[in-house]
Amino acid sequence: MSRLLIILSMLCVFVCASILVTGCSKKITRQNTVFDLDKTFAEKFGDSRENSKDKGIQLARERNFVQAIDLLKKYTQDQPADFSAFNALAISYKNTGDFSRAMLNFEKALHLASTAEERAKILANIGNLYYSDGKYQAALGFYKEATSEFDKNPMYMILIARTFVVLGDFDRAKKVLSNLNSKDLRPSDLDKGEDRGLNNYLLAEIYTGLNDEKKVYSNIEEALKLDLPRFRAKLLHDMSDEKNLFYTLKGDKRVNGILARYGSGSR
Repeated sequence: MSRLLIILSMLCVFVCASILVTGCSKKITRQNTVFDLDKTFAEKFGDSRENSKDKGIQLARERNFVQAIDLLKKYTQDQPADFSAFNALAISYKNTGDFSRAMLNFEKALHLASTAEERAKILANIGNLYYSDGKYQAALGFYKEATSEFDKNPMYMILIARTFVVLGDFDRAKKVLSNLNSKDLRPSDLDKGEDRGLNNYLLAEIYTGLNDEKKVYSNIEEALKLDLPRFRAKLLHDMSDEKNLFYTLKGDKRVNGILARYGSGSR
């Protein structure tokens, strides 16, 4: 536990792992596994009128968070019962590193939310806030609460699994993803829109930690099939980062072959 705390203090998203894969035998003691799952503004809230909230959300999409905050603050002053505006404002504060104001606005949004689905989204965003701050156990609690609140969104289970990967608990991460096959909650639900391939890429990370090479390769290939530009770029980046689990794949002939089949070789 003390070793894990030391590692986490060095980088908020490093995780212990030591694996051997074909063509590579590097020992990895840290991993950066920011998985880009935060659903910052995946949808437009409210009506279609051009107002300060719409403009603020657009600015946030463009990562102009300071101006987004200005507009969203003005909007919440005029519309103090709009939970989605407070949620958007909180996310903007999070992305500027102002976690205290982010939490304050998430709490306001949570108080105003009227449905289980709305509350679940905010709870997951609070989990993302703690995750960004390296407080993984706290993040895990909010992700689980989001799942309990609204269990039809597979993304919340993805977030739980991602957190177990960061904590180095690959078996529990695998178990969480296996539960996606239960009831009406299926990995195929993630194969739509911007979530395409996330499940497979995370599974590839998990199987890397579990030393299951065959499933590492098959899930990498499936992620590339589902969203080639996104996961090709991410895989190349992760393989070049010595702190990442996928650094062990650098120079791996089979991975190079997979990338070549999809229009790019490794660097």
